[in-house]
Amino acid sequence: MKKNIFAGIVLSVVCALCMPSCLNDFLTVEPLADITNENFWKSESDARAELNAGYAHIRKAYVTGFLYWTEARSDNFLGNVTGGAPVQNVSFNRLSSDLKQCDWNDWYNLISVANYALYFLPQMQDNVSEASYNHLRSEAYFLRAYAYFWLYRIWGDVPLMTQPTLKKSDVTKPRVTGKDTIFNQVVSDLAMADSLVDVTVDEKFIYSPGALYALITDVAMWQKDYKKAVEYSDKLYSLGKYTIEGVDFADVCSKATTTDNIWTLQWNYTTDGANSITTTLANSANPMIPTFDMYRKWFAWEREFGAIDARRVATIDSAKYKTFTKKHVNSLPSGAQCWKWSPGEHKAQAEYQSCYIPLYRLADIILLRAEALNKLGRMDEAIAEMNKVRIRAHLPSKDASYYGGDADKLDEDIFQEGQFELYAEGRRWFDLMRTGRVEKVMNSYFEGYITTYGGKGYHLFEEEWQHYWPIYQDILNENTNLHQIGNY
Repeated sequence: MKKNIFAGIVLSVVCALCMPSCLNDFLTVEPLADITNENFWKSESDARAELNAGYAHIRKAYVTGFLYWTEARSDNFLGNVTGGAPVQNVSFNRLSSDLKQCDWNDWYNLISVANYALYFLPQMQDNVSEASYNHLRSEAYFLRAYAYFWLYRIWGDVPLMTQPTLKKSDVTKPRVTGKDTIFNQVVSDLAMADSLVDVTVDEKFIYSPGALYALITDVAMWQKDYKKAVEYSDKLYSLGKYTIEGVDFADVCSKATTTDNIWTLQWNYTTDGANSITTTLANSANPMIPTFDMYRKWFAWEREFGAIDARRVATIDSAKYKTFTKKHVNSLPSGAQCWKWSPGEHKAQAEYQSCYIPLYRLADIILLRAEALNKLGRMDEAIAEMNKVRIRAHLPSKDASYYGGDADKLDEDIFQEGQFELYAEGRRWFDLMRTGRVEKVMNSYFEGYITTYGGKGYHLFEEEWQHYWPIYQDILNENTNLHQIGNY
């Protein structure tokens, strides 16, 4: 198996060399592709090794920009003004094309893995069972959809590549494809994955039916296809493998292997390098910390219901609340504050180098389902779903009388539960985008909180292009068919 994993890594490197956004060293493409074609893709273990390389690219993408693309852009975290890559530029909507987080190549390397798999898998069809063959294809479609879903949300209009690069003549300088077409590709790939998936497979660290149904539910909410979101969350429930009952919230990130965890990204410092997501959050130098507003919001939430939210206790060090000054935006309090991967204690930064990352949790899907049910006018069911996460958080349940038929009020509460439940897990910014709240929430955040506590130089959100990241300048220099997004 070690040999096959190594071969998968080698093939992954080949894929990376063949990517049209990396136009170097193509003299090596043809012989390497020949080796791949003749000596690989002979058995299920060969295919497994190549697809496993895809998860390495997910890790690399997350190292490149996960916290920047998701949390730092939102009202969840404050960014520091110092350091080699000052987070405050991202926090203040001051994006520029020289930021390394503007580089999309990690996602295209994942797409390349999927494209190669879909191209070469048919040549080994006779060597594996029909169920295994179909499930491998399903996984490839899923991984490609996952990559394009991230690209769609981060950059919007991006190149669409659905075929492998097999020889030098296949290398092109692609143009971007409109974001609606990119999203349609995500939907199409997920439909193919759904038609081929083996529902008996039970995995947590790689592709599974649960991961598929979670992603389809998520994508359906971006489509505002609420019936589909309910349908696929039903399918997820029907698998009978996931529950939040009996799961301590403190374990959902620190262990990330509970029945709440649907799909978890493994991390091993020896083979994968340091997990920069968790080491950044645990960094006492504070490249980014929870906002003072986040503390106040959480405390107010608890006062309203006369209970302590177990999620706050397990997520942020509330003792730090008293260390914020009137000008803290430009002089952050000392010491790490988010301890979601070691609830209740701050460990040495090195202790966080191999932490696992939840990609989808059942609680995430529960809240998406609650939102969808509410949009469909099924308020009682929506409240029941929302109460699942509230009860686990040691908060009292709500009932229909609390809302008096006000669906908008319920929608706001579900949205707020999502911020607390999924804090630091990469959901907040995308939830703002998906629900059309970017301008309302972020501009109020800038003009209110940030201004009050000494912040200057932020850019208000005034046009849609500001929701997206610029294209990395090095990529633009290599490919003159690409043009910068908006006014970046």
